[in-house]
Amino acid sequence: MSSSVNAEEPRTSFPLIKEELKKQIPRITLLVALSLIGTGVGLVQPLLFKHLLDTAIPAADVRLIGLLLVGMVAVPVLSAGFNSANHYLRAYIGEGVAQRLRQELFDHLLFVRLADLEQFKTGEHIYRLTRSCGLIGEVYVGQHLLPLAMNAILLVGTLTAMTWLHWRLSLVALLAFPLSFLLTRKTRNYTQSLYRDLSNTLESGESYLNEIFPGLRTVRALNAQAHEKDRWREWLTAHRRIKATVSAFHEMIRIVLPESINYVVAGLIFAFGAFEIIQGRLTIGSLVAFAAYLPRAYAVLQTLLGTQVNLQEARINADKVDALFALTREPSGDRALPSDAVSDERRPANVAPPPGAALAFNNVSFDYGRGDFGARDLTFRVEPGEFVGIVGPSGGGKSTIIDLIMGFYTPRSGSIALDGIDLQELSLASLRSQIGLVSQDLFFWNDSISRNINYPRPDEDAGAVSEAARAAQIDEFITGLPRDYRTVIGERGLTLSGGERQRLAIARALRKRPRLLLFDEATSALDALTELKVRTAFEQARAGRTAIVVAHRLSTILAADRILVIDQGRIVETGSREELLTLRGLFHDLYKAQSFDLPEIAL
Repeated sequence: MSSSVNAEEPRTSFPLIKEELKKQIPRITLLVALSLIGTGVGLVQPLLFKHLLDTAIPAADVRLIGLLLVGMVAVPVLSAGFNSANHYLRAYIGEGVAQRLRQELFDHLLFVRLADLEQFKTGEHIYRLTRSCGLIGEVYVGQHLLPLAMNAILLVGTLTAMTWLHWRLSLVALLAFPLSFLLTRKTRNYTQSLYRDLSNTLESGESYLNEIFPGLRTVRALNAQAHEKDRWREWLTAHRRIKATVSAFHEMIRIVLPESINYVVAGLIFAFGAFEIIQGRLTIGSLVAFAAYLPRAYAVLQTLLGTQVNLQEARINADKVDALFALTREPSGDRALPSDAVSDERRPANVAPPPGAALAFNNVSFDYGRGDFGARDLTFRVEPGEFVGIVGPSGGGKSTIIDLIMGFYTPRSGSIALDGIDLQELSLASLRSQIGLVSQDLFFWNDSISRNINYPRPDEDAGAVSEAARAAQIDEFITGLPRDYRTVIGERGLTLSGGERQRLAIARALRKRPRLLLFDEATSALDALTELKVRTAFEQARAGRTAIVVAHRLSTILAADRILVIDQGRIVETGSREELLTLRGLFHDLYKAQSFDLPEIAL
């Protein structure tokens, strides 16, 4: 499907962040305004100290002393109120950025080629969708990037006030800034390396947990609990080690070393300030006010250093998110099948369904990139309403045919046509609307039977759901349950038996009213009696439809109009059951191996 590939450019994290921040300009403007007001209020308090010490107390002005003391109490309260509003806006905007990244990434992953998506573990997808996007938006943007404006305003205001009090002392105070920034810059590469290791460790832990819980039955069946306990302890040890290293290094770069520099500079300031007081160029009140401003300036410095450090963490997580954004989306043509208008589930029940679909493979080849072929020069045609079985040894390429028909993978060469239209020209939505797929690996939501059959339609149609269930021969079972169609079936339908899941999957496929039914090894894990029920359901379901059944058990396809025998990606035999048995080839061997009575060919 290369002729109509989605031409949309891959998205990346930082352009998305810019787009979202542009949308948030009104809130950011309000944030800056609150920062200006809050900074102005906060800068007043040291000046109150100066007037108290230099004017009110020497003049014994009780009224002025009282007013100054009231101001010293009121100013921090007002400042705290502005800071709270500021914090809320930052959190709201940061969460908006995280939400945008999560939504865009999730939307993208829904359409990524399966071959590309399968390169990553499920836990990696989850970690990057939740943690990585959250760290970029909520932590970096909300807690570090947005406060830059507030910190810049606060720093400028504080330095202005300090310079007004004593410009020479301000020059001494500024010594801490270049020294601290130089130190942070020198350690940037090591910081990135540490955050990359921490992120990889967290990602591997999430991937492990996503694997272990669905596999607990297997773990217990193999008495592997001790082995898994050891694996989890190893991860906990590795996580503790890297987390402690990152925390210690972060603390050292952001706090310990800058504070050491600050204390040295503060000592110089007091020494120089004392000298200036002795020389009569500075008052005690001015030095106290200057000393009150100094921690504010250095607090801003530490915040700016923290932003530099956290920028490395944000970059690491952005790289992880961008690796998913870079995955290629499924190609999709823009042409719809003419039958779309009459074949979907909205067609009235009294309107006759359209005829089964016609399917044609023409010299189709495909490989999974492992050095082997899933399909080699496949050429065959399936007529409308025909029942075609596909059999052959395991790994021979049978399921690859189903994946290619569904558009999950794209042929390396050759073409596939549905109703005479090349799949490259069809939109995948149009193609898949015509197909009902029942696979070996069934998936169900932890929801009611009705909603699973009706999925993904938001509005339940009880009549259509029960109609599909009756056609799948499972209605009687469902209505016998205490909550009938409202019964919740558990994660992946684990409260149902294998045969019940298969028939439920058939009902879900029939709810679409498809023209083409695809069964992929749908009965391979069932006992003989359950398989018979599923085969009965299939026989009723395929009436008037084209059906292609990939089978491990030959009993599933013995009634097929035609059987394709696949081996090493090629069609090696084709014909009816009787014709294939007379060839005494691979089908004959498979038939004999499954203990069928060769002289008597009846089902």
